[in-house]
Amino acid sequence: MMTEPTTNYDEIIQVTATEDACFQAVATQMNEWWTQTTEGSLVKVGDKVTARFPPSFGYWTFEAKVFDRPNRIEMVCIDAHHKVEGQPEEIDQEWLGTKIIWDISAAGDKTEIRMTHDGLTPTLNCWDICLDGWNHFFKSSLKAFLDGEKPNPHTST
Repeated sequence: MMTEPTTNYDEIIQVTATEDACFQAVATQMNEWWTQTTEGSLVKVGDKVTARFPPSFGYWTFEAKVFDRPNRIEMVCIDAHHKVEGQPEEIDQEWLGTKIIWDISAAGDKTEIRMTHDGLTPTLNCWDICLDGWNHFFKSSLKAFLDGEKPNPHTST
């Protein structure tokens, strides 16, 4: 009998930007690479940011729990509203209480960012959708932004 894996989303990118630029991109520039309709930013523990996905895909609000410039940000999802056509109602709140951890470190002449979404596991209804989303926004859009290329954030149109 196969057991369902419980591995969190955990990926690494290497970019040409400095550690500080990477930290800033995560803390205050989510609108550049994740979704253009981001409200708030993270400049200290307790700050909140909301990532909205218009027209009707929902939003997630995160609160900074660890803010260790330029190497680590931990943010917990404190409000979740995820709507996906054809998915069970439970998908709406699945991110609530999950934690996104950003670890940033020098790696030779590059900077390495490790993103762990603690709680985003294959057992969730949104796993496939969220896996595709993070692979796009983290591994492609954020990487492009930090390599001086054109990112591809969610837009309202």
